[in-house]
Amino acid sequence: MHDGTEDLLKLRELPELQPPPGVWERVLEAARARREMRRVWQRASAMAAAAAMVAVGIGAYLVNAPGSSETDASYEALVAESARLERVLAGMPAPRPLMAGSTASTIVGLEDRIAFVDEQLSVAAAEKSASPYRQALWGERVELMNALLYVRYAQAL
Repeated sequence: MHDGTEDLLKLRELPELQPPPGVWERVLEAARARREMRRVWQRASAMAAAAAMVAVGIGAYLVNAPGSSETDASYEALVAESARLERVLAGMPAPRPLMAGSTASTIVGLEDRIAFVDEQLSVAAAEKSASPYRQALWGERVELMNALLYVRYAQAL
């Protein structure tokens, strides 16, 4: 009868092997390099998110500044720019499944704000609101789409 004890006894007879010289140092160095690369990507993602938020802030300031050029921008131009940005975003590669939490949070926040503006545009159209109000909403949508495009582009790099 063969119960496996003979195999165990044979294994004990094998000589103990030593790892090749320097193998553990190489393993530890590879682990350090992976950790450092992860930190670099996290910093880059955080910087991209911060840059996008600064761009949104500057854009909001410029739109709300006295003598803003938004009042000169036509309603049709804003709608056309929004459609163009939609096409650019649709043509971008799908977001990577793994990304820094701050980047994911920024993307979700921008997408949520765009959805809110879209909802307000629908309500404004249904209620036949004044044109300046709708134009301001389209301007906000274009700014948010631009910010989303910057963050997605930085994340894709």
